[in-house]
Amino acid sequence: MDRMEFPLDAEVELIDLTHPMKPGMPTWPTHPHFCQEIAESYDRGDVACNHRLEMSEHTGTHFDAPLHFVRGGASILDMPLGRFFGRLATISCTDCAPCELVVPDRIRRFEEDHGSLAAGDAVLFHFGWDRFWADPAMHPRFLADWPGLSAEASELLVERRAGIVGSDCLSIDGFANTTFPAHRILLRAAVLVGENFANLGRLPAYCHLAALPLAIEGGSGAPARAVAFVRTGKGRS
Repeated sequence: MDRMEFPLDAEVELIDLTHPMKPGMPTWPTHPHFCQEIAESYDRGDVACNHRLEMSEHTGTHFDAPLHFVRGGASILDMPLGRFFGRLATISCTDCAPCELVVPDRIRRFEEDHGSLAAGDAVLFHFGWDRFWADPAMHPRFLADWPGLSAEASELLVERRAGIVGSDCLSIDGFANTTFPAHRILLRAAVLVGENFANLGRLPAYCHLAALPLAIEGGSGAPARAVAFVRTGKGRS
């Protein structure tokens, strides 16, 4: 499959990588919680149904723009649309212990097994942390002790000229890392950061990504709808 092809046929499965937005969903501790309230209702006699929303730019499955950690950096609206479409590499890290950081050798082993990363690739790390998302009783697990990306691995991905780097955890930096080295290294290099992805365990090593964040003027990030294009059977990319 060509790097920029997105065919829709019987041999291509679309896999939603996005968590549904709903009240009670996990959020970063200092960010506003997602709120959805009735603004207009048929039961109230209104002619239409309409909801009022309140949330952070970094709610649910979302992207961070450089502005999130770089003063004067590019906003989410400044990022080229082409950045959100292309080849997607998914690196399995489900064997990582809580709070463990991915090191460069894991990325190099992935390349040895599946082929080299290329400039512009989206690179997502599958820790399996999304299994704690849906059940409110598991939210304390989701919100603590997640693994992440080391500074050295982040620097390697900048060298590889990745376009997007993300995971299925609340942050690309490991839990309780208050200096956020992965964010700072990636965003200073204009590599977008993606967080809170779903269903990464259903993806092959390489497939294709299509994702668009909300077009927020001056936004430090934005929620997005992300979809993977996976070729089934023979010919899977």
